[in-house]
Amino acid sequence: MIARWLLLAVFALSLYGAGQVWLVQVSSYPLWRYVGDAQFAAYHRAWWRSIWAVVLGPAALVLLGALLMLWWRPPQTPAWFSWLGAGLQLALVVGTALWWAPLMARLEGPGGGPDPARFRLLLNTHWLRVGLVSAYAILVGWMVLQNLRPG
Repeated sequence: MIARWLLLAVFALSLYGAGQVWLVQVSSYPLWRYVGDAQFAAYHRAWWRSIWAVVLGPAALVLLGALLMLWWRPPQTPAWFSWLGAGLQLALVVGTALWWAPLMARLEGPGGGPDPARFRLLLNTHWLRVGLVSAYAILVGWMVLQNLRPG
């Protein structure tokens, strides 16, 4: 029973994360080019502080849920799906720690606004993160469908 409740909670959080990462990629990040150079550093700091509860908190819960599903695997779910899910989540953590977070930390250019080359790099490479988050949501959605079937 705990495995199914865990699955439903992780599914809800993964859908939230997928919606959030797509919103950031197609709306929030592209709008940064319209923030004035003089205001960009303050804007970027405020943005960073604002995402802790609404982005990083739920993402941490999804990671925890993915790891817990290695022990409490939903009954109709092959073990390799739980391992694949944990792998996708760990890839997100590693990618964030080694690539996206350091890139974001040095996004500001000499003029105060986003450095054009780094900003383009962020927009282009962040699609991989969008793919990882979306793939995990699809995977967990499939797990939910398998566990709704009778028998």
